[in-house]
Amino acid sequence: GAGAFLDISTGTFFARRWERYEEALQDLRVLLPKEILVFGDGVPEQIESWVERHEICRTPVVPETWFDPAKARAVLERHFGTTTLKGFGLGPGDRLPVVAAALALSYARETQRSDLSHLHGFSLRQSGDRLVLDATTLANLEVFRALRSGSHGGTLLSVVDRTLTPPGGRLLREWLQRPLRTVKEIDARHDGVAELLADESRRRRIRERLASIGDPARLVSRAVLGSLAPREAAALRGALQVIPELFAELVGGRSEVLAQIAGVDPLTELAAELERVLTEAPPASVQHGGVIAAGVDAELDRVRSLARDSKKHLAAMEAAEREATGIGSLKIRYNKVFGYFLEVTKANQDSVPEHYIRKQTLVNAERYITPELKELEEQILSAEECQLALEAQFFESLRKQIVADGDRLVTLTRAVAALDVLANLAEIAARNDYRRPVVCAAGEAIEIEGGRHPVVERMGEEFVPNDTRLDADTGDIIVLTGPNMGGKSTYLRQVSLIVLLAQAGSFVPARAARIGVVDRIFTRVGASDDLSRGESTFMVEMIETANILHHASAESLVILDELGRGTATFDGLSLAWATVEYLHEKVGAKTLFATHYHELTELASLLPRVVNRTMAVKEWENRIVFLRRVVPGSADKSYGIHVARLAGLPMEVIERAAVILGNLESQNHDVTGTPKIARGGPSVGDSKQMTLFAPNEEVVISVLRELDLERLTPLAALNVLQTLKSRLTE
Repeated sequence: GAGAFLDISTGTFFARRWERYEEALQDLRVLLPKEILVFGDGVPEQIESWVERHEICRTPVVPETWFDPAKARAVLERHFGTTTLKGFGLGPGDRLPVVAAALALSYARETQRSDLSHLHGFSLRQSGDRLVLDATTLANLEVFRALRSGSHGGTLLSVVDRTLTPPGGRLLREWLQRPLRTVKEIDARHDGVAELLADESRRRRIRERLASIGDPARLVSRAVLGSLAPREAAALRGALQVIPELFAELVGGRSEVLAQIAGVDPLTELAAELERVLTEAPPASVQHGGVIAAGVDAELDRVRSLARDSKKHLAAMEAAEREATGIGSLKIRYNKVFGYFLEVTKANQDSVPEHYIRKQTLVNAERYITPELKELEEQILSAEECQLALEAQFFESLRKQIVADGDRLVTLTRAVAALDVLANLAEIAARNDYRRPVVCAAGEAIEIEGGRHPVVERMGEEFVPNDTRLDADTGDIIVLTGPNMGGKSTYLRQVSLIVLLAQAGSFVPARAARIGVVDRIFTRVGASDDLSRGESTFMVEMIETANILHHASAESLVILDELGRGTATFDGLSLAWATVEYLHEKVGAKTLFATHYHELTELASLLPRVVNRTMAVKEWENRIVFLRRVVPGSADKSYGIHVARLAGLPMEVIERAAVILGNLESQNHDVTGTPKIARGGPSVGDSKQMTLFAPNEEVVISVLRELDLERLTPLAALNVLQTLKSRLTE
């Protein structure tokens, strides 16, 4: 299938090809359109339910003519003024993208009653031209929206977005949503950021000027749709006046991307015309007058002067009539029904001259007209009417000129947006101590020295940096163990976000980084039940894992956080083990796998590219201290009961859990092979009962005394021996 996406307000227009309905659903989840057009009968139920659940307007398209690729192609060629669509990436075989794009364009034209001439750009976006981040990954990494609150606070965007223009803000979101994969393009962005980072005073001047730019692209859209207000035209004038000064700051730089921005046409002719035609502070509507400046047209100046001078004569006539009649309260007023009239209060009716012609009687006053007043009224109204007509005529001419320059204005807006984003990234790098990463070809190592989580480090607490190395020589699958609260999830996410930022063109929160570009980033973290779809936590977990195993490649980065927790221990352990094996043998992706299954650490001795890492912990006076340092090796225990104690569980529960843990670790089984977790009973006051914090020698003696050697298998015996040995060496 295929789909086209069109945003009339910004001029964004592109198409996508889809091999599977899941790809279409991912695009919809990321782009969140306000309305979708559907043609044909083959829309998958999953997409239909998603659209309904998100209350998106769904418009069916019936006419069969839209299924004719030749007609659809003609619509696009006519709009863009071309004889071929190859320049937009649409070849002869792209039937569905052409039909979808023509349908979107024609529907928008019809509903907006406009030719949408500002839509000059179009592209066919390929899945392979950018780093792919599906909606699940964007959500799990909290790039745009926080998982718990659903707000924009505490997200990657909230940390790295200090853009100063609306188009700059939109472009930054696009860069984060669709990072690059080509080393040359990434380096070009990094060069621009580096140049702006190196010169703080120039960066400050650029950002000061950017703050007054506004959103020229949206003003072009309003001009095309015929809704541009004089005040908005003045805003465009202000933006165009600043841009030459803005681009002058880029002269003499070495960065190719900044030189390209400075080379864009600043539309000085349009800026001069806007300055010549518009008044300094035009009103919101042409109907208010005062839009066109003096000196633009001699006839307009004449009628404007007449209207203005006639009003002075009107005031003079009022003063003369007061003096002639002796009625000090006499006033000349106006309404749309009678035009101008003289109003005299009831108390002064005896002083009204005979030549006054009564027009209307009110409760407290009488209204009159005179031939002289009607003659003056005709002069005023005709002059004002002529003035407004001429102003509307000149403003319409100005609007058409803006529309004619629409494609160049859109190009200029994109250049300004790119400068805004690059200056923003330089500012963020300066504020947050980000460093330039070295970007290498796909498949090469990912090495991070002193990496930090860009969001967590801004929370106020002192952040502990960590190193990362993922490559075939030292291990491209890391099995990470350690206690809850130890920092495993933060570590996994910070590696993903550093790679994402690097390929988006940003500097990264690390002392140094070397990034072999990846084609996709996959994440699977703790899921929640999706009751509306009848899916349990474990089902969601397995669906996300299946998506990763089916679509990850050797150039992907995979983040798995606690796989298998939603089911029984042995089921979860088995699935987690098989998943790591599959990633190692079949996929080859660089993988960070955080787990509470210590058994998975044995994979490092079985699979050559698997290495063990753990979150360092220190025990002190029966308590644990989280060092949040990633070190080689594996955790010897999970410290789950310690964490429960920190959380404030009653000591009775803590001590009883310690007894049960001892039973499990001693491999004490009943006749069915099930661990006797309840051995010892719930008597908390038993002085002979071993606690979690009893001396290790006592624990070992107690376990040995209770072991049933006749039922103990050789494997279980080795496990018991290893457990007891670890107790004595603690």
